[in-house]
Amino acid sequence: MNSIYRKKMFILPFLALLFVGCSKKNEVSNAKINIVTSTFPCYDAVRAVLGTYLDENNFSLKLLCKPGVEVHSYDPTPQDIISIEKSDLFLYVGGESDEWVYKILDANKYDSKKFLKFFDFVELFDEAEALESEEEHEHDHDDEENPHEKDEHIWTSPSNEIKIIQEVCKKVVALAENKGLMISSALEKNARDYISEIEKVIQETQNILLNTPEKFIVMADRFPFVYFAEFYGIEYLAAFNGCSTAVEASTSTISKLIDTVNQKHLPAVFYIELGNHKIADSIAESCGVKSLELQSCQNVSKKDFENGETWVSLMKKNAEALKQGLRQWL
Repeated sequence: MNSIYRKKMFILPFLALLFVGCSKKNEVSNAKINIVTSTFPCYDAVRAVLGTYLDENNFSLKLLCKPGVEVHSYDPTPQDIISIEKSDLFLYVGGESDEWVYKILDANKYDSKKFLKFFDFVELFDEAEALESEEEHEHDHDDEENPHEKDEHIWTSPSNEIKIIQEVCKKVVALAENKGLMISSALEKNARDYISEIEKVIQETQNILLNTPEKFIVMADRFPFVYFAEFYGIEYLAAFNGCSTAVEASTSTISKLIDTVNQKHLPAVFYIELGNHKIADSIAESCGVKSLELQSCQNVSKKDFENGETWVSLMKKNAEALKQGLRQWL
């Protein structure tokens, strides 16, 4: 992390304090319960639990990292920090992209009861150990508060996503009860219904994988799918690790990816959402195959967000992409 970035992150919490109390414009909302989320996976989990209650005045739900924004380069504004301070609940994943959260927590000494960190209740994989890419694993870990090189894309595993929904439900139910809202059973039903939809996606994806002689994909992009691949037993070769900021691959990397596609007779190469997918398109053209998108769900486009895309709907699209991109039994 460069020194300019560290200074900016050090100053932000104190800028926020200057804004607090200046005017009513800084209030999160007039809702009884104000919930703030760092990224889309957190937002989607709360949205699923709240269901139709999100449209009522008892709840407000804010997403800090806006649709279409590169999560790894997101910086909170002073207004974002004020929103967290005034919230009843703040949810974040806890990985490398949330380093800024640790700065705020340390500077402002918030009550830990108002926070829900997803890293606290799932099994974490070490990113360096899980990586199967051609590029070297390079991260800036000079800050002692760095989240320990753990792969942060935990929600890509359906089993983790179910745990996330369950934990979010517990937290939101407790908040509702503390505010005197007698809706616990309805919130719990929303959570069960969403988990049921997740289980349907699992079955749909597993049925597709049963028809493949080899569960192997080439990702000509970053690979934020370690948990996804582990859950479904998918092997992979990727150009970069999940949190890489690289956009150009070396000649040797591209050659290796091309050779693998040809040797394994793969019908497609993959890329992730919100990228330029130039590497994937180049390899696909060279090999005469398709280039297909896999959604990591770390963030979504503005269009997808406005269309109401969810973890479930995006993972259904992933199932279809795997159907096209994996070699099938004849």
